Amino acid sequence: MGIPVATTLDRLRHDLRVYAELCDAPYDDAVVDPVLEIFADAWANSVVGVRTTTHAVPERQVNARVQYPGPATELVGRLRAAGFVEYIGHPMEALLDEIVAMPVAGAVDLALGSGVQKVWFVLGRTLPVDEALRLPGIPDAARGHAEHLNRYGGEVGIIALDFAARTMNLYSQVLMPEVIGAADIVTMLDDLGMTPPGAAELAVFAGTFNVYRTFSWDSPRMVRICFPRRVESATLPGDLHPVLAAFATGPVAAPDRRHTVYAAYGPADRYYKIQTEYTSTAAAAFPGGAAPRIR
Repeated sequence: MGIPVATTLDRLRHDLRVYAELCDAPYDDAVVDPVLEIFADAWANSVVGVRTTTHAVPERQVNARVQYPGPATELVGRLRAAGFVEYIGHPMEALLDEIVAMPVAGAVDLALGSGVQKVWFVLGRTLPVDEALRLPGIPDAARGHAEHLNRYGGEVGIIALDFAARTMNLYSQVLMPEVIGAADIVTMLDDLGMTPPGAAELAVFAGTFNVYRTFSWDSPRMVRICFPRRVESATLPGDLHPVLAAFATGPVAAPDRRHTVYAAYGPADRYYKIQTEYTSTAAAAFPGGAAPRIR
């Protein structure tokens, strides 16, 4: 994947503004700068990605995400000390405490218009679904989908906690392209009562390298299910939505231009996401140590 490329905070600030302008998303210095400054070494020297969605402009955000190079306990301690994450007695706090006590690689997700949004953790070993569902604080909705989670993936490789939305993402292990085909995606969405897929997106996302689901503590339903694909510029499905093509032209510090595109489905909508590998992923943590194939 190449050698990790260091950047500077000034260059990163400039480039993040470019990304926000490319997709008409907000950029607020007052929320961006404190997070860049507190984790300056990570932003300058660790693995950084930049992503957006095809939501309508009022809801569209650009997010910058950085892998934290130190212990996860230190990451959460710094977030809490800075007031970016507050404990108010929500069950997700017990889950967070349990996760950081495990061998994990942590990361921070910064929404450029609103501040710290999410913390996520690549597990040191993928957990069988039933083991993951026994973690304290896991939403009942996730436990209620145990059969689905076991059928499609069967393991959990990443757990993400969105403190802004009060939701949790469970990511499967890295999957080989032959594991989840177009028929599987159609069946999953139908079984879950999600928006049905079209032929164009099935052609792109069949063979997804991961399935991740979003759950809340307030509903028994799955909030969202998502299918990613890792691509190069030559294989980017920019015709799915103009935001994907525009965002992919943004500046990078990495030696190669690579992206992950996603199709996300809810009960009443479908949208796309794109994450650009702003820096090299040579030092990135992946579930089970296996980087997803580029297709």
